[in-house]
Amino acid sequence: MALDQQTGVWKSGKGKGRHTTKGRQLLDQPWDEIRVLLGDTPRRRDLLIEYLHLIQDKFGHLSAAHLRALTEELRISMAEIYEVATFYAHFDVVKEGEAPPPALTIRVCDSLSCELAGAQALKSALEEGLNPAEVRVLRAPCMGRCDAAPVLELGHNHIDHATPEKVQEAIAAQETHVRLPAYENFEAYCEAGGYEAINGLRSKHLACVVLAGRVSHRVPNGVLCAEMPDRGIWR
Repeated sequence: MALDQQTGVWKSGKGKGRHTTKGRQLLDQPWDEIRVLLGDTPRRRDLLIEYLHLIQDKFGHLSAAHLRALTEELRISMAEIYEVATFYAHFDVVKEGEAPPPALTIRVCDSLSCELAGAQALKSALEEGLNPAEVRVLRAPCMGRCDAAPVLELGHNHIDHATPEKVQEAIAAQETHVRLPAYENFEAYCEAGGYEAINGLRSKHLACVVLAGRVSHRVPNGVLCAEMPDRGIWR
């Protein structure tokens, strides 16, 4: 008879006992799904948050069964995974018996700038105009876009100067992913003259006095204080 089929194997003394250990049980299907999702990536605990992102993006939430499977793969405790998963607002932890969230989430910034720009009215309008079974609307802390208030995040897509009409258009176009600006890369920055001053100092082609003059011309008085090589204080 297999160990887990013996009566009372997990309990000493009288009584029927347990057929399994205490705590959440490891289920085969979620475990298989996690192993396929992680693939050949190394099972390292310092990559925990990356794995949580993978699960969240794949399934739309973090189920208790998937978290239990992740503990098996990383060989760490459920408590350690749970405390990380519940710390970040963008992770949706779903316990046994709970319904998973809708496929799409809108987070409306509730910082001071956005509140003054009508964030609460925007949130109310979205809640009234959208199907709660398909889209949920939540409050969220400052998103760092105060100059474009009110701001919201549709999935992972930030919408500046948000209105219900803009949100409806973005949903219809399925614009829910991150839109990265055309940032200047390192090579382009150097070609445009970046780091010329520090490179000049290192090669001794640029005197400290010249650099001090350039910086003082750009920085307001009292903002920067640096000790120069002659031991004098330049302000």
